[in-house]
Amino acid sequence: MASVATRTRLEFIGGLAFFLTVLSALLWGLWLLVMWMTAANQMPVNSLLIQGEHRYLSREQVRESVLELPEVGNFFALEVDRVQQQLLSLPWVYQASVRKQWPDTLRVYIVEQPVAALWNQDAMVNTHGEVFKAEQGALELVSLSGPDEEAGRVLEEYRVLQRFLQPRGYELVRVHLTPRRSWELTLSNGVRLLLGRDDIEARLQRFIDVYPGIVGRERVAYLDLRYDTGLAVGWKQDEETDNDQERGTKSDRRA
Repeated sequence: MASVATRTRLEFIGGLAFFLTVLSALLWGLWLLVMWMTAANQMPVNSLLIQGEHRYLSREQVRESVLELPEVGNFFALEVDRVQQQLLSLPWVYQASVRKQWPDTLRVYIVEQPVAALWNQDAMVNTHGEVFKAEQGALELVSLSGPDEEAGRVLEEYRVLQRFLQPRGYELVRVHLTPRRSWELTLSNGVRLLLGRDDIEARLQRFIDVYPGIVGRERVAYLDLRYDTGLAVGWKQDEETDNDQERGTKSDRRA
């Protein structure tokens, strides 16, 4: 009886040892496989698919940005969130989505910044009123300016003013909100409109009613509409004279 119990115990121990040996071998093999798969340059990303409509962002810029990541050398080690953050750092990228496609492809979909206008000369504002900086190139856009925190408000006001003026034959090229929150416009013919802070549409209507009747309006430099009634006209010759006097005063001070 004792011999049978001993044999049973030995068989159990032998079976357990065999199981543990097989399990260890499997784990070791799995570890080697993982190490091989995650080793640099073992399974690199060989294909980059770039999707989306791009007017200002080149595919080469996207490709170079992705290739800057050291993890791109291994399909399994590459994290899509890291690629996404890398792409979002490009100035012209507004949104980016990334996914991996077996066995060696990275698929990227990019939404470009929906640029709406220039902002304070050295930046731009998108259609959502967000300021961003990117290479402007030869972009022909309306120029907006003002305090940075008011970018969305200035853009919305430009849209309202443009809808008001364009059907009447006037085109805006610049909208400026001063630090005192006063509005100044520049039309495509170079005339500046000083509107103040209140009753903007009423003052614009006054401009539309009066401007066509001004004699010699080709010499008008600006119209000051910051009055309850009427307006003041500034002539180009007057501006040149004022500038000459200012330069002369400065010269006298230096002397």
